[in-house]
Amino acid sequence: MKNHKVLTSIYIIFIFTIFSCGKDSSTQISGTINNSSHDSITITGAGVNKTIKVNDIGDFLEDINIPTNKYTLTHGKEKIEIFIKGGKNISILFDCKDFKESIVFEGNSSQENNYLKSKQKKIDSNPIDFTALYSLEEEAFLNQISDTKTNDIRFINSYDNDIAKLDKKLKHIEEKEANYTYLLSLQRYPVYYKFYAKKEPKFSDSFLSPLNELNYVNNNDYVVSQSYKYLVLAHFFNEEKMSNNIATHFSDLLEANAPNIKKDVVSQGKYYFSASSENNELLYNNLIKMSNDSIQTAELTDIFNKLQLIKKGMKSPEFFDYENYKGGTTSLSDLRGKYLYIDVWATWCGPCIAQIPASKKMEKLYRDKNIEFVYISIDVRDRLVYNYDKWKEMIAEKSLGGVQLFADNAWESKFTKAFVINSIPRYLLIGPNGNIISGDAPRPSDQKLVELFDSLDI
Repeated sequence: MKNHKVLTSIYIIFIFTIFSCGKDSSTQISGTINNSSHDSITITGAGVNKTIKVNDIGDFLEDINIPTNKYTLTHGKEKIEIFIKGGKNISILFDCKDFKESIVFEGNSSQENNYLKSKQKKIDSNPIDFTALYSLEEEAFLNQISDTKTNDIRFINSYDNDIAKLDKKLKHIEEKEANYTYLLSLQRYPVYYKFYAKKEPKFSDSFLSPLNELNYVNNNDYVVSQSYKYLVLAHFFNEEKMSNNIATHFSDLLEANAPNIKKDVVSQGKYYFSASSENNELLYNNLIKMSNDSIQTAELTDIFNKLQLIKKGMKSPEFFDYENYKGGTTSLSDLRGKYLYIDVWATWCGPCIAQIPASKKMEKLYRDKNIEFVYISIDVRDRLVYNYDKWKEMIAEKSLGGVQLFADNAWESKFTKAFVINSIPRYLLIGPNGNIISGDAPRPSDQKLVELFDSLDI
């Protein structure tokens, strides 16, 4: 443990240095870290990724020339928002053993940074009760999120008073953040209400109208506002909008000067390809147009090409000698002659586990039919907690039925990669002749699965 008095003395020297030699066009960032866990800090955001070295006794000092904005300071696993303004200086002292409570800001941008620290403390001490909030009916919900927005604005103004003023840019960012948080709550309501209240939401036609006026291609707001970032990504990957008119859905983004948004949309886009979708080519073409990264482009092309090989009616990729829970090994060819409903899952996957009751119901409903329910675990064999032993344990504990198999190489299994499985649970339906009926079949809890089975006269 370092000597705090020595560190404090060095810290005072740094403060003196800050006030005596700062440049108008640059910011001098300095500080001391007690119980330092890493040899650097990083400043990220708004197109900036700056690493500053921390010496052996936990001190750092550097002149940086970056745009005035809100950034994230990271040291190891610890993160905090900070505000940096050209020509203004910032000095930071904290202890890694009590990171959030120990942070002290000094220098001539301390008002802004103390505001950000207090804001985070306020958020941490008053976490959102999602179940309570998203179980409210329309009027009560709107009142609640309106009150939250009003309180957020009031909190901002409490730091912008006659005694001390917040920087105008930061105040503007924070006021917009309060509004984006409000809009994000609106956007989430239909899905979150269904999840938390366990029933279909009912709301007026005007409920979501504030979202219609939102500009979803503001790159400047995207890099500083987490709420706006969530709004944007949820908008561009809205399943209904993508399926209804994907040809024009990305048109505004394609034309916009929004490199950060484009990069993230391309990065997330690979998860929205579907073996059962008719829009894969349109999605692929739009993402390729946005991409400015050869690695991303190559990955998208690889996924798209694989999807061309697992269309309805094509021969299914094979798996060989997967360990069978009941003993021995099983290959896909051993199961030919029956319809195969394949559930790709893992013991650590909450949504997978949530489908178990519905799976058991389906097994019982189709017990005497020409169909086999096959479960392929992609657990990592020697993972610390969720592993091969956990797989066997869960099968026994939950009395899982069907054909229980353990994949040969988890996510990297040839069968998994051939079906472009990058998220689970994932369900496949293969015909008695070994041909694909659906490479992305409905879940057991979805009535559409029964309709699919009935259409095949299973």
